[in-house]
Amino acid sequence: MKSTSTPSPARVFLAVALSASLGLTPIRASSHMDAPGITLDQSANTTDVYAFVVERNGQKFLDVALSVYPHQEPGVGPNKYNFDPNVLYQIFLANPTTGADLVAYQFQFAENYKTQNTILQSYTGVVGANGDSSQNLTQTYTVTKVVGSASTPLGNGTVPPNNQGVATPRYNKGNDGNQPAKDGVGDTTQLDDYTRTAIATLSGGYRSFAGQRDDAFYGDINAIFDLLSLKSGNQRFDSQGGFNVHTIVLEIPFSEIPGGANQTMGVYATTSRRANTVLTDGANSAGTAATGPWVQVGRQGNPLFCEAFIAIKDKDLYNRTKPTSDAALFRTYAENPELGVLINALVLKGNVAPVTNRADLAAIFIPDVIKVDLSTSRARLAGGGATSSVLPDDAGYSRLSIFGGDVLESPVASGHPFRLPGSALGADASKFYVPGGWPNGRRFGEDVIDIGVTAVISDLRSLPLTIRSAAGIDNVDTNDAILNKVFPYSPTPHNGRNYDHNPRQAASPLLNISARGVAGAGANSLIGGFIIRGTQPVQVVVRAMGQSLTAFGVTGALADTTLELYQGQTIIRSNDDWKSTQQAAITATGYAPGSDSDSAILVTLEPGAYSTIVRGKNGATGVAIVEAFLAQ
Repeated sequence: MKSTSTPSPARVFLAVALSASLGLTPIRASSHMDAPGITLDQSANTTDVYAFVVERNGQKFLDVALSVYPHQEPGVGPNKYNFDPNVLYQIFLANPTTGADLVAYQFQFAENYKTQNTILQSYTGVVGANGDSSQNLTQTYTVTKVVGSASTPLGNGTVPPNNQGVATPRYNKGNDGNQPAKDGVGDTTQLDDYTRTAIATLSGGYRSFAGQRDDAFYGDINAIFDLLSLKSGNQRFDSQGGFNVHTIVLEIPFSEIPGGANQTMGVYATTSRRANTVLTDGANSAGTAATGPWVQVGRQGNPLFCEAFIAIKDKDLYNRTKPTSDAALFRTYAENPELGVLINALVLKGNVAPVTNRADLAAIFIPDVIKVDLSTSRARLAGGGATSSVLPDDAGYSRLSIFGGDVLESPVASGHPFRLPGSALGADASKFYVPGGWPNGRRFGEDVIDIGVTAVISDLRSLPLTIRSAAGIDNVDTNDAILNKVFPYSPTPHNGRNYDHNPRQAASPLLNISARGVAGAGANSLIGGFIIRGTQPVQVVVRAMGQSLTAFGVTGALADTTLELYQGQTIIRSNDDWKSTQQAAITATGYAPGSDSDSAILVTLEPGAYSTIVRGKNGATGVAIVEAFLAQ
């Protein structure tokens, strides 16, 4: 692989060791305002599609998801956000080369009121279980598998309540409606009661879920569409932070997939409405009636394509057409991306990104279906970050997918457009690999903005690949809520009584410590404490320095420190010699200790009070300092 240097005006960094063939391209994943027409129809507005391979009880599944109805402010009333019974939601398995439909999974919703003789549309009391007497408006849904003209009902499910607060306490920490939403978990038994009991077991080995969730897309959409005026340093703005969406998740057994495991499968989704809508008014009016055949009004495949590649004149056309039309109608937008022109002019200040004949980008977006290599092992999943004390990411997971070194072996010639020889990646030359995430499927938690911009400014058309990394370009690198590592994967919806939009834009959530003293033996250890405030987890560096102090003229400094981090009586992390475990990550924060014998911990912590204990190794004593810094 070759690398070329790049101007750095907007935090575009050069990657020298990563070969990747990602072909995502745009400068953002999905602002959820992709086309003029669909922004006027929010319950049919598709925001994101996900597709990735999982394993459960020794069996492989393809898990697919569709999110709709963006920018839901938590806890509204008296009416709330719902799936629309007049919209047909469909997730498709498709031919990855032609875009032709192979299987359609249709989700249709119905709603029922316990009573309409009240102003309390959603809740008449505290909801103890999905669909109980306190959940006044309850939605149910059916799932139907369609192959050609043959339809097979798979089953039905119940939509859990939205997260209002006091009315829906089981979504929230301590089952307290005044507390923030619960974090993601790694065990199904630990899911909140509403989510866990809303997982429907369908015929044929399928499982489904449909309900309100946190919006798992993150990025600074404001800055991107404000003339690419990107932020840096402590200026962070997650445009989707604190908002919810409605999400449908379906788990498909490999045995139900035409062609089985040794192939690449395409995935996309659509929304449709009836062709005719009849409105009546007056005292004897009947309200709204929808009739006629279903007509497609929304479509979603890969993130970014409609939004950041297709010109305004064709955006609504994209939403009305199928992937089989993409090669004829929209290929030119992928091959000659205006986005690259804009990045060159406004960010890189030079002709860096190739802007013509981009066959590599066309391989991702034409047809616009997410392409998933089914022959790989399960996808690595995100939790709360690699250093999370609550739920760490899977080992090897990277939010940057292949550009972060996250790849999967592809044991058969599956047909994926970015199946690369190991020699191109510095890996086993006898094997082939695909990206661990987008553009090989898409997982919850991926930073599709950084991945996409990297692809646009790189050149992936031939080996060796030319990779220019855009990691951190929009200065947002994590979701605002911890993801689940079990079905349905998307995070718990934000609590209407206790949530923040862009909490990291507010006052610092960390009340720092910097305590110096003698670290003695036993009860005379050096003890410090700090508080994380707010509602969201943050990444913190805690360090204990002894030997480093000698450079500042301190005498009697502790030669070798050990560090323990506690919450209450529970030890969370410990360290002896900071380079022994997290050297690269700690160095990257800028808060690395000055001596190898000092201690440091990089960890993601929930709001709360924490304490530290500093001791000398092997019972030694001396002067030390313990400090905590906000790393994000």
